[in-house]
Amino acid sequence: MVSSVSQSTLDHLARRLDELAAEFPTQPEAVDPVTLADDIATLSHHLQHAVERAWERFAVPDTVHAPERVVLVRLARATAGMAHALDTLAEALTYATTGFQREAVPDLSHTHLRNDPQVLRMLAAEKYVAARARLRNTAADLRTAPPPASPPTPRATLPTAVAQTPQRTRP
Repeated sequence: MVSSVSQSTLDHLARRLDELAAEFPTQPEAVDPVTLADDIATLSHHLQHAVERAWERFAVPDTVHAPERVVLVRLARATAGMAHALDTLAEALTYATTGFQREAVPDLSHTHLRNDPQVLRMLAAEKYVAARARLRNTAADLRTAPPPASPPTPRATLPTAVAQTPQRTRP
């Protein structure tokens, strides 16, 4: 039997994303390509797990009822935020590694800054900060449960005897 996806599932994922984002460095001196690669792998793992969880539920749609469908939509939206953060971390890795310096700073290719690891670390740190913000926003969205659906209100009925407006006749 496949377990359902609930708000507690989203809360768990939100905690994991917050924990990962909290570990991201904000200072250029703290940027390390090996740790960055590990961060990418960890986020990729969380993304893959979320997608697999949603896929398990979508594979048997007859067992997915309305409240869980709302949660699954929110999980799918969260995977988009995670993928965006993953892309940002990949850019940070490009900046942090010396093998991609010319791609990282094409406009500076004829200056001494092209080979300055401090400049590239600053760029990588900025990407880390952007990824952190994206993950924190995604985690916040996961925690924010939508308001419960209110029962449908009956439509107002017209009185049975509707006063008719007098019709003018043309002479």
